[in-house]
Amino acid sequence: MMRVVTSAINSKGKVVYLENELGRGGEGSVYAVRANSNAVAKIYHQAITSEKQDKIRMMVNMKSDSLLKFTTWPTDILTDAKGQVIGFLMPKLKGKEIHKLYGPKTRLLEFQNATYSFLIHTAANLARAFATVHENGHVIGDINHGNFYVSDQATVMLLDCDSFQIGTSNRLFKCEVGIPMYQPPELQEITSFRDLTRTQNHDNFGLALFIFLLLFMGRHPFAGRYLGPGEMPIEKAIKEYRFAYSSSAQGMLIQPPPGTIHMKTIPDQLTGLFERAFSKESLRGDTRPKPKEWIEALDRLSDNLIRCSHKEGHIFSSVNKGCPWCELEQKTGVVLFHATIFATSPVNSSFALHQIWKQILGVTSPGLPMKLPTLSSIRMEPDYKLVKQFKRSKTRRRFSAIPIFIGFVTLLAFPTAWFIIVVMTAIVTSTIYRADNSGLKQEFVKKRNEAQQRWDNISSRWLKEASDELFNQKKMRLEKAKQEYEGLDQLRAEKIKQLGVNQREVQLQSFLESHRIDDARIEGIGPSRKATLEAFGIETGLDVTVHTVRQVPGFGPTYTRKLLEWKNSIERKFVFNPKQGIPQSDIVNLDRDILAQRKKLEQELLSGPNQLLQIGNQIKARRSALWPEVEQAARELAQEISNIQYL
Repeated sequence: MMRVVTSAINSKGKVVYLENELGRGGEGSVYAVRANSNAVAKIYHQAITSEKQDKIRMMVNMKSDSLLKFTTWPTDILTDAKGQVIGFLMPKLKGKEIHKLYGPKTRLLEFQNATYSFLIHTAANLARAFATVHENGHVIGDINHGNFYVSDQATVMLLDCDSFQIGTSNRLFKCEVGIPMYQPPELQEITSFRDLTRTQNHDNFGLALFIFLLLFMGRHPFAGRYLGPGEMPIEKAIKEYRFAYSSSAQGMLIQPPPGTIHMKTIPDQLTGLFERAFSKESLRGDTRPKPKEWIEALDRLSDNLIRCSHKEGHIFSSVNKGCPWCELEQKTGVVLFHATIFATSPVNSSFALHQIWKQILGVTSPGLPMKLPTLSSIRMEPDYKLVKQFKRSKTRRRFSAIPIFIGFVTLLAFPTAWFIIVVMTAIVTSTIYRADNSGLKQEFVKKRNEAQQRWDNISSRWLKEASDELFNQKKMRLEKAKQEYEGLDQLRAEKIKQLGVNQREVQLQSFLESHRIDDARIEGIGPSRKATLEAFGIETGLDVTVHTVRQVPGFGPTYTRKLLEWKNSIERKFVFNPKQGIPQSDIVNLDRDILAQRKKLEQELLSGPNQLLQIGNQIKARRSALWPEVEQAARELAQEISNIQYL
């Protein structure tokens, strides 16, 4: 049975109050901590062993600033009233799961500003996190995509630290779990990790695997096209060292799947590290690349990146002759990064608004729902058993006169005992009168109340779920989209007019926008800080303001001042040219925005008929499913009302 905990006791004997649940896993749940916004509490669902309690206590004693920088390391124990460890405090997690970053489609939604540079910085920070754990003498062990979180600044945090293999000079707490598709070849046949002593070389395989996922658009290094007979699942490919992107992959009867980039898109130094990490030789002498080797190679890659001349969001290694992302997007049709197109795309000439709108109008509304039944119009006879029982009780009540007669006769015989005779007669008469009917009305009042509750519940559901409100709201949104679409040309004309009015300001903005922070030399602001700024939308001189820079973690007054001084130095070079007119780049940017809005509205309107039809069908289906319940509840309540009235 899962424990329900609202408070716990820390190592100092103080009560820690828990608030809303932030997340739940198989082993425990994470809760917000009252009066401490920087910490959260993990509470185990079940009582943990004494060994696990000892492990948590030891981890709290071993915490350090370096570990807390990269992990959600336990900072304090939490016990119950008996002193048993039931959980621990840890730093509050920020960021999102790493797979939302290396997966191209989720990246566009969850990390909209992420470029290839961002992926490289994330990979380097992941290596730094591994290095920190290893330097402190521990092994991560359970390496999987759910245990790595990435922030908008490309910083990495490792989760579930209580599952790490933790060791001291005289005791070792092992990691008892692991997911095969992230484990090295030598562990693929392990049926239980409980008695396994992990090594840092095991971790180094997982690190290489996740760096590969980041740099190769979410492709697993062992998920390839197998050229031999039968199937080749990832776990088997790992066990047999079938690295699909290796220079020797052909000899291993495996090749990269279609729609992927090749190893030549990264420097030879990184290629060599991947070959070492995934080859058979990786077991000999603990030779898999260590975290520091990855950090060095990734930092060097970061210092030698170039930008695509066609799409601003495409950044890649200088070893490439052309943009690999443009080539891959053209082959697969999958957008890898949000990118500014430096040439206006043609408008979709096949889109016919009047035809689409005719289809939208042709979708029949589900109409108003049926009115709820009026209870007074439902004629129900009293329950047969109730009538029969009630008549029987009336007959029995007549016998209540017998004790009165006997009491009267007794009173005549014993007048001196009149008080006792009267009292006893009253008690016996009342008992007989109420004996058969005492619980009858109470029983049916209870049934009536229960029927009333069921009726109230189903009535509320009917009014909510059977309503045509969702259909009408969707149609109103489509009408608004139609109006916006029809007004796009007018909107463009108004914005161009506004650009002409604010010509000097427009020229200054264009001038500032042409000076990218990434290309500038600003004291103390290197590639890492530039990537952080870029993640917060501060990419050019135009984006630099006191407010925007101060919103970025790590940018206090000193760095804000340096950025503003750089921006001011650019502004001093600006010369207004009244004859220049509106810069072509501004018109291109405006047309790009209008085009993006046009495509968005077209997609919304194109999907409108099907969505309306789907909403209408869902409403009708809910009505069909609910109405029998409505009628049943109405009849039940009418029956109980009839029974009460009869009583």
